[in-house]
Amino acid sequence: MTHIVAGLLNACNAEKNKGADFPTIWKNILKVHPYVAGSPIQDSGENGPMLKIPLITGQFLVFLGSSFSLL
Repeated sequence: MTHIVAGLLNACNAEKNKGADFPTIWKNILKVHPYVAGSPIQDSGENGPMLKIPLITGQFLVFLGSSFSLL
């Protein structure tokens, strides 16, 4: 399960590095992935606004505008 989440994270960051915006990454990768448990949730933290994408593992994939990370 861990390698699938890591692969998802890497795929999102790779597309972002190629210049893809969040709506494109959401449509092409996240929305159709079986580990994504719901729609993005708007939130904010010490680094500013973020989008949190819930995963079936209980983790969140977090988009901070320039990259994705796990929470």
